[in-house]
Amino acid sequence: MISRHRAPESGQRAFLRRILAEGSNRLGVTLTGDAVFGWHDRTIGSAALAEEGRFWLRATAEHHDWAHGEAWTGNPDATAIRGVPKPTLITRTEWDEAPVSIYVELLTYVPDMPCSPSPELAASPVLPTSWWTDLRAAVDALATNLTPRGDHDPGTLAGRVEAFYGRPLDLPKTPVLRTEHTDLHWANLTQPRLWLLDWEYWGSAPAGYGAAVLYLHSLLIPATAARVHELFADVLDTPTGRLAQLSAAAHILDRATRSGDYPSLASPVRTHAARLIQPAERH
Repeated sequence: MISRHRAPESGQRAFLRRILAEGSNRLGVTLTGDAVFGWHDRTIGSAALAEEGRFWLRATAEHHDWAHGEAWTGNPDATAIRGVPKPTLITRTEWDEAPVSIYVELLTYVPDMPCSPSPELAASPVLPTSWWTDLRAAVDALATNLTPRGDHDPGTLAGRVEAFYGRPLDLPKTPVLRTEHTDLHWANLTQPRLWLLDWEYWGSAPAGYGAAVLYLHSLLIPATAARVHELFADVLDTPTGRLAQLSAAAHILDRATRSGDYPSLASPVRTHAARLIQPAERH
């Protein structure tokens, strides 16, 4: 008879489970269902029950040196956003366990499933026309929510992108900035009803940056990529939209190099970036 044992859990996952349980005690809720771990086990989340109903409990930790700034306050800051289907932050607790700081957040529960288990799309989603209409409306509504978060020095954006690719790219020196969800990939969108998840990273960015992120994360499924491009062509096919695409591609390619992410997506993203670069080199 073959004995089967579950592989031991990593120390990081055990730590995350512990702080999630501590957060549930502090906030007076009961964890229910399976825990969900985020990118590289940075976060943990689980459904939670309270007298008022079902919620989502989310926890993370950072070294003291990095436990500040916009990523640390993404969900609290996002409570000011109007007109976008998103979870609402109910309450939050923070504490220190040297050398890290910890926060646990209680959010409204989203019953709809992510469109993809991974940020990049690996299979064609079946989405009604109304879903696409709602997505465009949500991105447009977000753009009207002014914020002090994010980039506010447009003159430096082109230089940073050109530095990544190591060449001049004839990019706009004063690109149009607006409020964007800067992590708008398929694991952060739900279906059948549309919700935009994960508001750690949002703020002022080149107009079309969120659309560029979604478009690049769709490249493995050409029909869906074409649908995303069609939906956002008016912002993607502009000088600022080209900058947004090259910037989003640089982020994906940097993650592929540094963290080994996107083993399948890196190649088509690199090819797409090369197509965007070619007009500048001919110019």
